[in-house]
Amino acid sequence: MMFSRHFILILLLNLIFVTSARQVDLPAEETGTPDGSNEYVLDLNKLDGDPDNLMAQIKHLASALHTCGFSGDMQQMRLVELANRSVTCNDGSPAGYYFRQSQGSRKWLIFLEGGWHCFDRDSCHNRWLSSSRLMSSRTWLQTKTGTGILSPDPEENPVFWKSNVVYVPYCSSDVWSGTASASETGGYAFMGSLILNEVFRELLGVGLMDARQVVFAGSSAGGTGVLLNLDRMAALLAEAGSTAQILGLIDSGWFLDQEHQTPGAECNDALYCDPALALQLGTELWRSVAPTSCTDMYGEEQMWKCFFGFRIHETLQTPVFIFQWLYDEAQLTVGMSEPPIQIEHWNFMQKTGRDMRASLRNASAVFAPACYAHMVLTKSDWTNIQVRNVGLHKALKCWLKRNEPEPTTERRVKKNKRRNSRRNSPALDREMQGDDPWAAAKRSTTRTKKKCQQRLLDHATCPHCNPHCPKMTNPFTGEDMEFLSFMRLFGLDLSVLAEQMGLDERALSMVEPAVAMKILAERARTRD
Repeated sequence: MMFSRHFILILLLNLIFVTSARQVDLPAEETGTPDGSNEYVLDLNKLDGDPDNLMAQIKHLASALHTCGFSGDMQQMRLVELANRSVTCNDGSPAGYYFRQSQGSRKWLIFLEGGWHCFDRDSCHNRWLSSSRLMSSRTWLQTKTGTGILSPDPEENPVFWKSNVVYVPYCSSDVWSGTASASETGGYAFMGSLILNEVFRELLGVGLMDARQVVFAGSSAGGTGVLLNLDRMAALLAEAGSTAQILGLIDSGWFLDQEHQTPGAECNDALYCDPALALQLGTELWRSVAPTSCTDMYGEEQMWKCFFGFRIHETLQTPVFIFQWLYDEAQLTVGMSEPPIQIEHWNFMQKTGRDMRASLRNASAVFAPACYAHMVLTKSDWTNIQVRNVGLHKALKCWLKRNEPEPTTERRVKKNKRRNSRRNSPALDREMQGDDPWAAAKRSTTRTKKKCQQRLLDHATCPHCNPHCPKMTNPFTGEDMEFLSFMRLFGLDLSVLAEQMGLDERALSMVEPAVAMKILAERARTRD
């Protein structure tokens, strides 16, 4: 098969990007060029369509890229401690961030880690005993490998792999909202809001000032932290003189203000305490700050209400893309305090799914699968998630594209010149069209811009009825399992569930778990 020279050149350039992004390691004897030098000259005269010669050129080009420094180390994010040592983690150790720079890119991804919170002396003591890494930087490694949307691999991360990536570890236990020093609390410092101020200011000096698009993202408490700080960070960039456009991306940080299913439960852990009460105590301890647009609506004394996405979202000026599991595991854990094994739990899960869907009705950009899970964006298989046959990564990429800032006049002129030069090239016409009369027609056709589906909420009415939900994991064997099998493992009485749904328990127990879930979903839909 013969290839045109233009096609081969495009193929080579694509392979350069893929090779540099994935940073393939070649055997020692294959590094360098045939003459042993570290330089490689691409000889276009040799691109004659011979497959063997083409592969040899690609191999030597990849070798040269490897020798020039495209090593595995470049994929790592490196730890940077904040220069302002007065802004610290809970225990007084220095706060910081991990950074991987992408030369030539004006797109940035700044990601906040999640990890719940603590709100008083007892809950913070328990948190220190069980999760001290979320309160201190003393065990942080010097480098970190990004996964999911933090990965430099274009296959794992087709949206942000070329972006400058910043990962901000969570060590303030305050949902990124606090301003309290240790001397003010008499114990731990809570400086999440101040940490973000310092991170953004430091990044301005290493390229953020010239950014074109900044995606401010976070998972769980990090996602809530994005909602609380998004408009403020947008203002900080603008006040510094940056023209960067900032967008919000939250993952599993949209919580409901639900009553706890076990009234009077001991409130010494945020996971098993009434959320409203925990936040009321926390915002006072942390000396939290929230957007004035929200506190003006609810009052400073009820600032805690702004920590719930469905309330704060309507007050924000900055665009936000919301990813939220309809049956969020953390939301349900807070509500039930134990695995979903009783019929009351099933009913509560059903109600939570309906309430979550209703709370998102005013969100302009949302992706909400009917799954029992928590967080997704930093998982390596995040691109597998779908709603109504649309992949999460495709929906997100389309939304980002639609929200890209308009190019400046200078950039628009250059782009038009390149387009016109290419259109008017006789050589290109001969090369690309040949004798095919359809080629000219195809080239002159203007493509219609594909519309994004910005509101993708699952229609399924039961947890894990979406076939693309992540598999549950058997905690005893580590094996994947269906959701219904997971519930039965922890003691769910299927006969009671079947009886409530008006189904034959014996027949239900004999079918595959995935099929049983569909039957339950259909019956639940007819009962609603």
